[in-house]
Amino acid sequence: MEHLLRIADIPLQVESGAATWFSHRYAAYARQDGEPPQLVMHTRLQDTIAVPAGEPVAQESGLNLVRLADGRLCRYARNKAGQVVVAITYSPDYSRVDICLRVDWQSQHHTLQEYEYMYTGFSFHNRLTVLGGGVLHGSAICWRGHGVVLSADSGVGKSTHAGLWKQVYGDEVVILNDDKPAIRFMGDKPWVYGTPWSGKTALNCNEAAPLEAIVFLERGERNAIRPLDAVEGMYRLSGQIARPYYDAALGERVVDFTRRLLETVPLYCLSCTISEEAVDTVCRALFPNEEGEI
Repeated sequence: MEHLLRIADIPLQVESGAATWFSHRYAAYARQDGEPPQLVMHTRLQDTIAVPAGEPVAQESGLNLVRLADGRLCRYARNKAGQVVVAITYSPDYSRVDICLRVDWQSQHHTLQEYEYMYTGFSFHNRLTVLGGGVLHGSAICWRGHGVVLSADSGVGKSTHAGLWKQVYGDEVVILNDDKPAIRFMGDKPWVYGTPWSGKTALNCNEAAPLEAIVFLERGERNAIRPLDAVEGMYRLSGQIARPYYDAALGERVVDFTRRLLETVPLYCLSCTISEEAVDTVCRALFPNEEGEI
């Protein structure tokens, strides 16, 4: 099924393999305009996938990377039987992505549709990077028009903390994306966007807000927040923004985007408990002139 979408203000054309599941994910991002897509992603389910013929470039985490004769990159992986189960081919500027999935592929970790979900998300990230943006691992919220990303390693509690904001402020808080929000610069101002790729949850919406702070969470016995200097800020940002190993030029764009974020967005570290007081600690530090804190 083909979908015309607008995600992070980027027009897309997407043809999915798991049509019903993706129709639900993409519904809020549908567009009706005739604007040409800046990203085309097509997924095909096939009984067999031939081994891509090209010049070997790299191998990492079970994925092989080859450069095809026409200059495109192709990443592919095999199962234990040696059969190719996925092959993803990118145009040089990542504006066209073809994803081939073996129809009987399923692992103990993911279903076929979950693999498609992950690979389309990675492909969107690549194109967004080319266009000067990026995807930050975190839960993005909008509170009274203020965009904030709560970032942390998996399991620390960023989703829980975002949920506490919703618990305290109700409809004044919108969860834009619970795992991988998109960030783009409009002029000199960064904006954070919801996308349909929101990790294990479906907590996302087709809204955006000016990004006014990024807060890195760590567990603590009491609630305390501090601003980060440039060195620690770069270190923490770099750990939460994926940098593709297979394309040096794309990796440099990620570094440029990270530096620009560091120069324009205040960064903080929050040592916190799981409590409404933690929300109040952040709110008072980031927005001292707002009324209505806890």
